[in-house]
Amino acid sequence: MRKYTICLAVFILIGHFSWGQNVPTGGQNLVKTAKLQNYNVQKADWGGIRSEQKTEERSILRVTTKKQPKFIYNLAASIPLRKRKIKKGDLLLLQFRAKTQKASLETGEAKANWILKQSKGYKGNLAQVFSIANKWQTYYLPIQATENIRPEDLALVLQFGYPPQEFLLKDVALFYYGNSVDIQQLPRTKITYQGQEEGAAWRSEALERIDSLRKTAFTIRLKDEKGKPIEKVVVQAVLEEHDFKWGAAVSAKDLLENPAQIQYFRSLFNIAVFENDLKIKRWSFADKRTETMQALELMHRADIAVKGHVLIWPGFRYLTNDFQQLKNQPEATRTQMQNHVRNILEQTKGKISHWDVVNEAYTNQDLQKVTGSEEVLYDGFRLAKEIDPKVGRFVNDFGIISKGGIDEEKRKWYFEYIQRIDENTGGLVNGLGLQCHMGSDLTPPEKVLEILDYYSTLGKQISISEFTMEVDDPILRKQYTRDFIIAAFSHPSVSEFLFWGFYGPTHPKADIFKDGWQLGSMGEAFYYLTQQLWKTQIVAATDEAGELRQRGFYGRYSYSFMHNNRLQSGTFRLQPEDGNTIEIQVK
Repeated sequence: MRKYTICLAVFILIGHFSWGQNVPTGGQNLVKTAKLQNYNVQKADWGGIRSEQKTEERSILRVTTKKQPKFIYNLAASIPLRKRKIKKGDLLLLQFRAKTQKASLETGEAKANWILKQSKGYKGNLAQVFSIANKWQTYYLPIQATENIRPEDLALVLQFGYPPQEFLLKDVALFYYGNSVDIQQLPRTKITYQGQEEGAAWRSEALERIDSLRKTAFTIRLKDEKGKPIEKVVVQAVLEEHDFKWGAAVSAKDLLENPAQIQYFRSLFNIAVFENDLKIKRWSFADKRTETMQALELMHRADIAVKGHVLIWPGFRYLTNDFQQLKNQPEATRTQMQNHVRNILEQTKGKISHWDVVNEAYTNQDLQKVTGSEEVLYDGFRLAKEIDPKVGRFVNDFGIISKGGIDEEKRKWYFEYIQRIDENTGGLVNGLGLQCHMGSDLTPPEKVLEILDYYSTLGKQISISEFTMEVDDPILRKQYTRDFIIAAFSHPSVSEFLFWGFYGPTHPKADIFKDGWQLGSMGEAFYYLTQQLWKTQIVAATDEAGELRQRGFYGRYSYSFMHNNRLQSGTFRLQPEDGNTIEIQVK
């Protein structure tokens, strides 16, 4: 998983300009407006930003993307600011007016990603993507500093490395309020996404697919001790657990220190993934390794499957120090990684359902460069097959569905990378993970389905492997989580859906539960879908043949009925590969 500290919001602004409305007074504008009158930043063949129309009080900037760079941040410009110290918790308000001139996206809108830098590097950046309408509009972004910001680190950056586009920008201001106002007083531009409306056709179609794909017609047949049909008996049956894998990331330390977490986890999920405990840095410490094995045992006792994350993360920053020391020794590097993979597979054999064999190989290529090829990655698949033949073998990467789903270059690379692994290992890839860390640029559900369709042609299982949301609006968090899950669950290639975290106080981007173990906004959406809308509950009587016919979701059911004044109860499973007749004989 990639860890970003990104805060979202969208709001209204302040009164130096006559067009500002409902904005608290007293904010200090940190933008050096006069400096924008001759502003001109050009980036190779990609595009740039320049001042066109100038007056004493304002400039109109033309922002142009001629060619989309590999990364959004390759095409960016810093807005000149008055430097000042910002304390953690201080409030600011970004305000600007903009309109789209040209766009490549189907929405006809240009995109702008605003970054407030809180440190010298990328850590702690606060960001939000705006979609720009084709008429002048005012946009607002309230920001609360999450760190103390030194004057020399404070920066406001506009990133516009999207598909070819052009938009006009004026009246840019960043107002500093400190702690003089409440964040609720600041206005907010509402974040939206295509397909959000309640009557959206894509949603109706997806729900129909779910009914067809995830459910089956089945027959319950009751027999007495002599094998004769039991007729006219009322049977109650309830879906207790979906066959589909619903899960979330957990911490071994948290589970061991607070085993009650497992109870809440098990009430909603049937699979877990350890966030850091199976990564090489944590695994290399004997005490941490013992802790992880103990947590695996707790998961086993609770009948919770565990996905392994991760065997090979090929960037030096994610590896132990000895890999850096071997960076000029390709064979030793490959052997070192083989030894780690072999060690962890042998110790966890039978305890892991499937592994992220390689994680984020698009942006992390240190091992490939040192060894001269991708063979060091292919080794992971070969060893997994050799040591634990029953374990599933996945790849995992980010930025493919998120960011509006616009990164076609990476999407194509990931597709071809999976093909290369198969070609070089004899088809050892079982599935592919699509991390879904969703920022404010919410990918429309129809686009999500389009991307899933694209990867389904590989014939692999697809994991929604790390779903989070950066948006802080609880209503929108709930709505988009609902729609994203509907889209994913409706696709026949998707085999699992995992949140990256489940307890809001420690993982606010995945607030399934909030403090006190009440459902958070994302949890409310998830609970409604999996425990209410997609819940099969049966109360029906058998016919003269001792049968009742129903339709239900695949999964594990509990049942009960009365026969000869005795309560009969038990469980059964509906699975796609099994027959659709459940025979129950009384004891």
